[in-house]
Amino acid sequence: MKNLLKNTSILLLAGLLVGAATSCNDFLDLEPKDTRTEDNFYKTQADATEALIGVYDVLQWNTLSGFHPTPMVLDILSDDAYSAGQPSSEPNLLQMDRHQILTTNGEVWGLWRKGYIGIARANTLLSRMEGIDAPEDFKRRAIAEAKFLRAHFYLDLVRLFENIPLHLSPLAPSEYNQPQATPKAVYDQIALDLTEAMPDLPASNLRTSTGRATRWAAKALLAKTYLFYKGVYNQELQAGTTAITAPVVLQHLNDIITTSGHNLLPNYADNFTRANEFSIESVWEISYSDENPWFDWGYVQGGEGNMQPQQQGPRIKNTATENYLAGWSTATPTQELYNAFEANDPRRDATILAETELAGGKDNLNIGYQHTGYFSQKYTTSKEYAPSGGQLELNWGNNYRAIRFSDVLLMASELMVMTGTGDAQAPLTRVRARVGLGPVPATLDNIFRERRVELALEGHRYWDLLRRGTAVAASAITVNKTTLPENYEGVLTDFNLQFNTARKGFLPIPQSEIDLSAGMLKPNAGY
Repeated sequence: MKNLLKNTSILLLAGLLVGAATSCNDFLDLEPKDTRTEDNFYKTQADATEALIGVYDVLQWNTLSGFHPTPMVLDILSDDAYSAGQPSSEPNLLQMDRHQILTTNGEVWGLWRKGYIGIARANTLLSRMEGIDAPEDFKRRAIAEAKFLRAHFYLDLVRLFENIPLHLSPLAPSEYNQPQATPKAVYDQIALDLTEAMPDLPASNLRTSTGRATRWAAKALLAKTYLFYKGVYNQELQAGTTAITAPVVLQHLNDIITTSGHNLLPNYADNFTRANEFSIESVWEISYSDENPWFDWGYVQGGEGNMQPQQQGPRIKNTATENYLAGWSTATPTQELYNAFEANDPRRDATILAETELAGGKDNLNIGYQHTGYFSQKYTTSKEYAPSGGQLELNWGNNYRAIRFSDVLLMASELMVMTGTGDAQAPLTRVRARVGLGPVPATLDNIFRERRVELALEGHRYWDLLRRGTAVAASAITVNKTTLPENYEGVLTDFNLQFNTARKGFLPIPQSEIDLSAGMLKPNAGY
């Protein structure tokens, strides 16, 4: 990972998967390339550092069954993007787009497997830290980072699947079949991990921490955890003996706002440039790199590149006069997203690349399925990021800006409205003033509207819809067009969608996992 020393051995790529509640025979069949084993590896500070980087490494991975980063999948599930691409090559994404997801969907299985591999690596490291010969301050920080990462993986899993197993230590093969925990148990554990991690994480920015978790990232992730859980279940969190309530979470956000040194970049579009990776606005980023060129299509996760730009870039025929290389036109933005921006909002052009802005316009494009005339501007095949070596498609180095300071400000405004405390207007106005827009009243409707355009195509919209309730999600995601916008290409039925309210927006427990569990895992509602 960029700015993180990466020397993850084949041993770690294979051996640390022991204990994952997933089937991973393809990894376990790998022959170790050195003489280290789990019993003789976890001894030194260098060993622990390598193992910790192995946990971070999973954050970069796609769904493991394809080339689809989680933020892009979430945008496809939402009302901000269609699956696009090609139905013949992307049937799993098309199921997600239409909310007609089968229990055998490969992307679903890949998301499940990715999360539990990351958790297994974190659990293994945490279980071995006591025996590591290293300074105590190093061990405290490594434990804090591992807990932050475990919380990160569990939050992805529980928001996607709702009913998931919860295990906090390595599992012997005889223990692989674990029952599903209640959602509350999982969310409470996430809150506990983040709360325990905060004191031993550095109170620094991401550049100083070289891309590793900071105290501010943990506070912001706790806020995202709380707001989703409160919205979906209308309950408070409990981190051990500490109640995690709206005022507690608001205090964490105020700490970030007043103490962290994070701020908004003057120019909104600069957030997504190479020069502004780990910028003052980035509270949390997932790092990618083109510094170790990768060629292997059969093991994409072995590289360090971000597949999202390649997926979402326009299908340009001739790139000689363009600022972009040819992409695959997956996750095409919707007309509804384009229309959500105010006419004078510069964030629209910084978010959405219209075909009319390309040299030659539509004539210089290979038209893909569910073509809307729009592409992502934030994560795209910009020549600024063009890989210098390896297989072009596998080596895009665009970091994913997972939590920006503007997100923190909008969460704080939302909590102030919820609690009736503080000046909810100030953070909302601050976000709008950065892009030259005047204030609007600090109501929940206005805050969610602002979140949509401020954070568009960054993987947040779907969670924001679900936490407002099934009816809101269904109203936004269901599309019943009678005519197509003039920039769309295709037949009407390609663009009409129906949200499945019985499933409440959650993915199915993968059929392969249900089969392996000998009846321990139960299907989710609606499947």
